[in-house]
Amino acid sequence: MAEPRDAQFRFAMSEDGMKLGVSRYSPPQGGEGPSVALLKRQVAKAGVGLPVDEEAAREIISAIQRDEEIRRVVLVRGIEVQEPSHASLVALGNLEYPVFPGDRFARKHPPQHARDGETIDGRIIHPKKHFEPEDIEVTLGDNVGFDPLTNSYVSRAWGMARLKETTISVDPVTHISEDSVLIKATLHHRDFRGQPVTAARLEKELRDLGVVIDIDVARLEALLKQAQSLGRPLTDQTVVMGKLPAPGHDGWLEPLVSTRELAGTEDEAGRLNFRDRGTYPHVEPGQAIARLHHPTSGKGGIDIYGKTIPASSGRDLTVRRGENVEVLLDEITFTSTAKGVMVMEGTTLSVTDCLIINDNVDLATGNVTLEHGSVKILGSIHAGFSVAAPKHIIVAGSVESATVHAGGNIEVTGGILMPDGGSVRAEGTISAAYATNARISAGGDVIITNDITNSEIRAEGRLIGTRGKGHVQGGNIVTGKGMEVNELGSELGVRTTVAVQIGHDGDETLRAERKKLKDSIGKINDILGHDPARVILARTKPEKRAAVAEILRHRIALIKQRKAVSEELTQNALARQEELAGIRIRVHRLIHPGVVIIFGNKSVAVSKRTEGSTISLDARAGEIVFS
Repeated sequence: MAEPRDAQFRFAMSEDGMKLGVSRYSPPQGGEGPSVALLKRQVAKAGVGLPVDEEAAREIISAIQRDEEIRRVVLVRGIEVQEPSHASLVALGNLEYPVFPGDRFARKHPPQHARDGETIDGRIIHPKKHFEPEDIEVTLGDNVGFDPLTNSYVSRAWGMARLKETTISVDPVTHISEDSVLIKATLHHRDFRGQPVTAARLEKELRDLGVVIDIDVARLEALLKQAQSLGRPLTDQTVVMGKLPAPGHDGWLEPLVSTRELAGTEDEAGRLNFRDRGTYPHVEPGQAIARLHHPTSGKGGIDIYGKTIPASSGRDLTVRRGENVEVLLDEITFTSTAKGVMVMEGTTLSVTDCLIINDNVDLATGNVTLEHGSVKILGSIHAGFSVAAPKHIIVAGSVESATVHAGGNIEVTGGILMPDGGSVRAEGTISAAYATNARISAGGDVIITNDITNSEIRAEGRLIGTRGKGHVQGGNIVTGKGMEVNELGSELGVRTTVAVQIGHDGDETLRAERKKLKDSIGKINDILGHDPARVILARTKPEKRAAVAEILRHRIALIKQRKAVSEELTQNALARQEELAGIRIRVHRLIHPGVVIIFGNKSVAVSKRTEGSTISLDARAGEIVFS
């Protein structure tokens, strides 16, 4: 009879000698069954001096009992060789995303010294590197703590972890404004571990910051979804907003008359005209022109901590009464004591007959249009702008390609220069130092001290240019009462036309009436012909003669009216001819070739240099004479 035999284990070792496992198992033959103790004895008997992994041994015994695979379980492991390494800081996640309070986001690995390894069959393995490893001293920056149990670094804030050399810190992603009214933050859709950042997490962090006012959770959710869809963080996002205090309104003066539009006016197409600001308002005596409003108290705000933010009250406005202004007993209503233009200069309210513009007329002032009175401009009128006043306009500077119209006189201390268009028109007298490419029209005289160059001037009165150079060269000058200048034309022979033309207020009306009569007569002739009445009636059918006779009588009446109108025009022309004979053009120094002199329908061209002369129309001879 055979001896009883214990359960038998056969072992296999990996080629590198670092792993040992069970390769085959034989059940007992009347001897000891499989157990951890038996397995350990047989490992030792096989000459293995390294310890058996108790957990692996139990797993093998359990697998045998369940008749399962046992060859993949490592029962004994060799001792790995340890290469030396310096101490290091290691991130425990992707630090391009935020960490939150309590998160362990980095760990310090201590220095490791070199150590020999050993295979299961007893061979010694030496390290490949040999150096003395160095430790590092980690400096804790802002918002970071150290957990000695896990040798890890813990965040104390919602922010971005920074590992810079030997310093570790967390930069908050939130920023509280100085007035504590709002919090801004950079929002990420996930944290450093890859976990989603939710609105609930953010709300908790904001509450931990001390926020007590309502938080718009729905907005936070929308922003997080946006960050996820874009695949990038959203910077500078307002996550909590209190309420700013509303300061009180300063005291202000309400005009009770129409005012100019300081920003310009809008045309029908919706375009803003920065030049056109409307008219300066004019007022009547006794009219209420403005009302003073007292300052108001403000409305307090609230910060993120629920504290009230006091509001500042408005400032008082002191309005001083200028000329022609009174204040009523209510001490807030201002009235005018005279007719004029309402003007607010600084804190002084006035009603004046002459508006003062303290600088140029340009984009700062816009166009200047008055409904009453005069205007004095202490600067110049710039190109493209306009000035209009019912009375007088005084310009201390120049007029530069602008449009100027006065119901009275226009006085320009400088010159009138119009290379880019514009015009100067007055019902009275216009005076200036010089005129270049100017277009001037005056109901009275035009007085130019120095040069008049290539200008178009029409004056119902006289052109006077004797106080300075008084030199006219180029252009066309038309006056109603003659002119007196120092020099006409230039040595280069530039064409210069000076004319005396007397208009009659009714001439244009008479000419229009004569044309209308002529057209009516022409229509009748087109139908009936130009023959005498008896010839036309002779060829007309008897049944139509009465009607045709009536038309012919109407034609005769029209012809008589036309003759009377023509006679009146002729008489007006004769009267003007006599009036022209009494008008003089006086030139004190020189008249150059190229000058054309016109009196009414008579003209003469100057062909040679002529000394100063008095030029007039000889009515009897019907010619222009120089004397």
